Amino acid sequence: MKDLEEYIRAHAAEFDTAEPAGGHEARFLARLDVTPVAAGTQTKESFRTKIRNLFRNGFAPQAWVPALAVACALLLVLFIRPGDPLHGLTRSPEAVYVAYLDQVADLYRELPMQDEALREITDEAESLFEQMPDGLSDRQRSRILQNHYGELLAAARQLKKNQ
Repeated sequence: MKDLEEYIRAHAAEFDTAEPAGGHEARFLARLDVTPVAAGTQTKESFRTKIRNLFRNGFAPQAWVPALAVACALLLVLFIRPGDPLHGLTRSPEAVYVAYLDQVADLYRELPMQDEALREITDEAESLFEQMPDGLSDRQRSRILQNHYGELLAAARQLKKNQ
């Protein structure tokens, strides 16, 4: 292998200017499973060759851009609930609870005729925020509060839709 490298380095100028040996193109096409055709016409590639070239050259932008867009859309649908006031507050349980209280206060202002129904949904003898065990991390507590209070807010918003 070392001799080959030395030979190539010693004759680099010849490799840059010399034409390939006769029949090179036919041998090259034979390895690709493509039959040579007359100039001006297209070569007929086998399905196997197309797949091989696809993986050799990497996926074309026409293939991976839509795939990436679909993946991003799926992530948005799964992890972001549109209009969720408690979304994005995963670090602080206090922020989740305060956001919930603000949303409930807004609903009481928007639905003055539905006070009793709204109270049945949102009133708690002791808030879940105060009942959370100390052994959980803030992130875990925040997620639990988001799910619980998110469901209560969804029920309260259903009242607003039915009004």
